[in-house]
Amino acid sequence: MLHTSDVHIGYVKGPGLEHRAVCQCVAQALAITAVNYNVDVILVAGDLFDHGRLESEVVLETLEILTKTEIPVVIIPGNHDVHDQGSLWERCHEEVSRSGVLLLQDMEGSQLELLGGDLTIWGRAMAEHEPGYRPLSNSPKRPTSGWYVVAGHGHLNLTSDDAHRSSPITYQEIRDTDADYVALGHWHVLTDASYEGVKAWYPGAPMGKPGNGSANLIVFGESVSVECVAVKPSEQGC
Repeated sequence: MLHTSDVHIGYVKGPGLEHRAVCQCVAQALAITAVNYNVDVILVAGDLFDHGRLESEVVLETLEILTKTEIPVVIIPGNHDVHDQGSLWERCHEEVSRSGVLLLQDMEGSQLELLGGDLTIWGRAMAEHEPGYRPLSNSPKRPTSGWYVVAGHGHLNLTSDDAHRSSPITYQEIRDTDADYVALGHWHVLTDASYEGVKAWYPGAPMGKPGNGSANLIVFGESVSVECVAVKPSEQGC
């Protein structure tokens, strides 16, 4: 599984390489990375898009860049692309459906069975980035068979001073998922958030600094391995 987050399609590029009005370099680089590593699933743990004002054609093009790999693409909304009534996901519902991506859009959480039931992914959509929204709370019991992944977009509480932060995630909530892997999003820095035997990571941002983007490659076997892999957009721009 290729775990990415905070892709931020629609982010305004600074001076330098020649980019289109809406840069697609990062989406292209993620697709190439997924193919190169021969992954079975691509998981985007929030903020695929930087804001909700993107035109529907751009949304469809971005999603199709990922799905043209013929690899299942699972997405949860993040704080930049929240799933409220006026959201990009609601406005572009037809384009999302046409693209073939698998959007976890239930506010109470929803799950998908993939790869013939060998993998289950659960996640909760975000309607508003505020302290009352808890990405991992009350995640369901793990399935009786197969690997179990929980996805959440939010802020890991490291100290009591973090209690006021929006979309909080605690180490106890990570442990209570009883998942084989917890795919986190929101922090742009590669971070190990594993706790009491449950592996959990922020994968960093695929855009990164020039030539320094990353994602996580997750391999499920007798144990679960996590490897940070480079995501490298074209040096020539769009």
